[in-house]
Amino acid sequence: RKEPMRTTVRQNDPASCTGCGACVSICPKQAITMRADSEGFLYPVVDGTKCVACDACEKRCPAGKPAQEKHTKLFGAQAKDEQLRKASSSGGIFTLLARNTLAKGGVVFGAVFDENLRVEHIGALDETELAGMRGSKYVQSDAADAIQNAVSLLRRDIPVLFSGAPCQVNGLLAALGNQKTDKLLTVDFVCHGVPSPGVFASYIKELEKEHGCRVTGYAFRDKRLGWKNFSAVATFEDGTEHSGTQVDEPFLYGFLQNLYLRPACHGCTQLRGERHPSDITIADLWGAEKLCPEKDDDTGLSLVMANTQKGRQALDALGAKLNIFPLSGLEEMARGNPGLLAPAKPHEKRAAFFKRYQTHGFESRRVMKLLRGKSRFEKALRRAAHLPAGLMRRVLKK
Repeated sequence: RKEPMRTTVRQNDPASCTGCGACVSICPKQAITMRADSEGFLYPVVDGTKCVACDACEKRCPAGKPAQEKHTKLFGAQAKDEQLRKASSSGGIFTLLARNTLAKGGVVFGAVFDENLRVEHIGALDETELAGMRGSKYVQSDAADAIQNAVSLLRRDIPVLFSGAPCQVNGLLAALGNQKTDKLLTVDFVCHGVPSPGVFASYIKELEKEHGCRVTGYAFRDKRLGWKNFSAVATFEDGTEHSGTQVDEPFLYGFLQNLYLRPACHGCTQLRGERHPSDITIADLWGAEKLCPEKDDDTGLSLVMANTQKGRQALDALGAKLNIFPLSGLEEMARGNPGLLAPAKPHEKRAAFFKRYQTHGFESRRVMKLLRGKSRFEKALRRAAHLPAGLMRRVLKK
């Protein structure tokens, strides 16, 4: 008997589903696809005409399950190649690791923008395809196909470097059935949380409408003002640009203020600290000006966490291409990067944002107003409106 399309249990509880897409690969009947909800986040949907109720997706879903604690070693590091650092979000470590995998005939998976500025995970076979993976993408990527492809390659003993958010690496390991292989190197990052792809797409449409021109590129971590005071830069088809910093570029500011992160991000406690699922975790070494001022040239420094022996060996293999030095104390590192130990709390106006977003899309002015509050003039008018009528008349006569 054929049944209609039905959602998975995970979609009925969006606070638990990370959207990693592992279930798409796990399903033996290809009955699961990822579809966007009203907030623009991808969730799994099951085709009841194909589903045989084996529950493999639920049994192997990694969401919310405790992760194994590791004996992590901390390092500060940066690529010696200054041009590479300038093209990277922090110290350029990912690219060095990726190049070693490519040199072995392997495939590197990471997040890139497609021609429509949608963020997706792809596999790179050479240096030219690797370039698009550099730089942070503050939008949740669609990694379902990449996980499937990585599993297929590993089963053919082809080396793979898989990079992504901790939950995406966790999803790949679940799709592999947690089978160990020396052909796989996993790299994740200290995650602040992932913003809605739908919200970002709406923001791009707003920019295009305002400028009357198509956006052809977007950089979340442009270093023209330095590594610490990075800018977000949109490039238009006519060569013009729109840019802003962390406090005045609307989408970037909203992301950093937790206005439109995925619901599951706010409860993500199991993939932090020494519980990262990857071999290597990479982050910005915020606070470098105090921790190691002699090494901070404002071109980018990475905090590197070697979580496994395989991860430590991969770092050793970089040799003279890398400046690296030991660090100690997760708590001390978390002072500059609190996401290392704790998830981001949702902004108090998150619900208000999404309520209006459903009908109006992204509105830059409204987002900035929500986050910054009312101006002094607006506050004065509001206070005046609550004055007694007689007192109000006396105020107006002055």
